[in-house]
This record gives sequence, C-alpha cells and structure tokens, in this order.
Amino acid sequence: MKADKKLSINIGNLSIPYTLTESKQAKRIRFTIDLNGLMVVKPHSARMIDVERALEAKSSWIYKHYLEFQIRKAGEHKREWKSGEKVPYKGREYEIRIIKHEGKRITISFNGTGFEIFINKEIEADESKFLVENVLKLWYKKVARVYLKDRLDYFCKITGMTYNVIRIKEQKTRWGSCSKKGNLNFNWKLIMSPEWVIDYIIVHEVCHLRYLNHSGEFWDMVALYMPGYKKARKWLKENGPMLKL
Repeated sequence: MKADKKLSINIGNLSIPYTLTESKQAKRIRFTIDLNGLMVVKPHSARMIDVERALEAKSSWIYKHYLEFQIRKAGEHKREWKSGEKVPYKGREYEIRIIKHEGKRITISFNGTGFEIFINKEIEADESKFLVENVLKLWYKKVARVYLKDRLDYFCKITGMTYNVIRIKEQKTRWGSCSKKGNLNFNWKLIMSPEWVIDYIIVHEVCHLRYLNHSGEFWDMVALYMPGYKKARKWLKENGPMLKL
C-alpha cells in the first residue's frame, strides 16, 4: 500500500478534502465518509483520471454525506456564524453580515469594513453555518495566495533569491517551510495576522533559500531585511493560536 495522498475536490460551493489510498487488495474504487472526512481507496491499476471520474459520478452522494458529518462536528464549534460575529484579517477584526436571498449560490464580498455573505434563504440553520464557514475559508485561501506571492516576489527581488514553487497550505503547527528544492509552503492562516508579521514569515523562508538552517548567518540575514523580526516572533507566539475560524 502506497503512502496516502491529501487532495481535494470542488462540489458545488464546497471544497472537500479527501485522502487517497492505493491498495493491492482493492478491486474497485471505494468511498467512505466519517467524522474524519472523505477516504478514497483505489486499486493499483486505477489511474487518477479514473478516480476523478468516479468522484464526479458520486458527487451528489459525497456532498450529502460529507455535509452531514461536518454539521455533526460543527456542534463542537464555538462560532455560531451569525451576523455580527467578527473574524481576523490582516491583524484587524471585521464583522460578518449574513444576508438571506433568493439566489442558489453562496457568495462573499469584503468591502474594507466587513464581510457580506449572501446565502439562499431556504437553507436550514445547521447547513448555513457550515457553508458560511466554508466560503469564508475559501476566500481567505484565495486572498492569501495572491498576497503572499506578491510579498514573496518582492523580498526575492531585494534579496536576489529565487524559489521554485509556492504552495498555500493548512498546517496546524507551521507558518512556513522551505525545501532543498526551493519549494516554499505558507499557511493560509497567515493572512489573518498583521502585514508586518506576514512579512517576517516570508523573509524567514526566503532566507532559508540561502541557509537551510538556523545558523548565526541565517539570523543575520533575517535581521538585515526584517530588523523587527523578534517582535514578529513574539506576536505569533502570543496570538498564533487565535488565528483560526
């Protein structure tokens, strides 16, 4: 059995993560959904295109059951996802406003003073909570990808460093990482922190492109381009656990 792969599929307004496992014993592509999420098991002979087609054919079933389990998990969530609640963005908190309308799609917009989320008025409360959280998370990831890449390109330009690939991920314990191949990973939740804190993490990883360690030379380079990096590290240590939805 090969190592599991973490992938995702978009169904309707949801981005649904799933774990793909290859098994020699499997005779066909199988799906299971529980509180841990969606699991896909494929035979050794099945190609990714076969998996994608099977996911598409099963999309209605996946959507229904995945949503049911997520709603059950939402019972443990502190947020109610109602108008007036606040979420962090670039170091400030902004109110969300839930607007019920006739449209089938759920949409989100940020006007500089808060978030407006439009959702069909027929959707029940539990499903609405999950959909609001999901569309907000997708918005954060989209904005984070654009903003982080822009700042990364800026710091690479002034330092003379180059990277291979940038990836935006959801990580529990890391804000960023750099591989030997020059691939950079950043946690999308960084977009919730102040811009100067985001810059520190980007500078940190850019410096790893030259020094893949935490030597004195590495920290000297960080200090050169981010003199206040210790303040940023302190901010993340104190506030990092609160950067979540």
